[in-house]
Amino acid sequence: MSRSATDATSHDLESLRRLIARPNFQHFRNRFEQVVHSLGESGRLPTSLAQLAAEAFEAFLENGALEDPETLAWFVQQAKQGLIDLTPGLATALRTAQRRLARRVERRRHGKLHGVREVVQLKRVVQLSWFGVAGFEASDAFEIRRSVFRSPQERAFARVLSLRFPGLVALPNYPLDQIANLDRLKPQVSPEAWKYGRMCRLDAVLVTPLEGDPIAAFELDSRDHDRPDAARRDKHKADLLTAARIPLIRLRSDAPLATAVDEWYSILTDEVLDKIDCGERVRVRDTHASLVPIYG
Repeated sequence: MSRSATDATSHDLESLRRLIARPNFQHFRNRFEQVVHSLGESGRLPTSLAQLAAEAFEAFLENGALEDPETLAWFVQQAKQGLIDLTPGLATALRTAQRRLARRVERRRHGKLHGVREVVQLKRVVQLSWFGVAGFEASDAFEIRRSVFRSPQERAFARVLSLRFPGLVALPNYPLDQIANLDRLKPQVSPEAWKYGRMCRLDAVLVTPLEGDPIAAFELDSRDHDRPDAARRDKHKADLLTAARIPLIRLRSDAPLATAVDEWYSILTDEVLDKIDCGERVRVRDTHASLVPIYG
């Protein structure tokens, strides 16, 4: 004798939930059909059982429904018979799974007709790089843009200048004619020094942050500066900066690549700090832009 709709026991529901949790949808199908059959043809399916079927269907779709088309078809059949409490979201997921399954079947059928298998397309990307031993400047060999630093030593020194004098601005490889008026210096230096000044660059310059007034210039010397031609250029540079009343501070390292930032920091503290004098400003350019000294 068949049971009524209210006779779906908690034991039936619990056994179905365990099959969903495993998950084992083959056994769920069998067990679900047994419970429905036991309710009799005249019995109305309990809401709890229809909701449980919907839960199983959702779990099945999340666990690779396309790999088991037979069980997918079974769930579709139960849904058509009204035995699954389909929510709008679950109905949408069902339609999506059916379309994907239909496309897969069609691809496989097309492949069999042509005697080929389904092929997964893969793309392989190979990056080939060549490296060689070269100098610091070689990294810009194939670029239009260039680093403002011409050596690792200059880069490290500019960094330590900013660390040791955070209230000032450190400018690397700066043109001398940007911090001094060469026309006014011409009577005070030799013709050779003046000519050299037009193309001279300083390893680093410290300037005030707002006005840009030069405070000190730095040159990093090495053994290369012992050559006669280098010594001559160094003298021209010293004469120009002396005439411009800009302190020139020379620091020498016989092993430039081995001089660390901490070492430069100690040198600046011990030998340079007491030589840095920002001096007095004659005027403030941003507030007195229209009031300028007039020289006769």
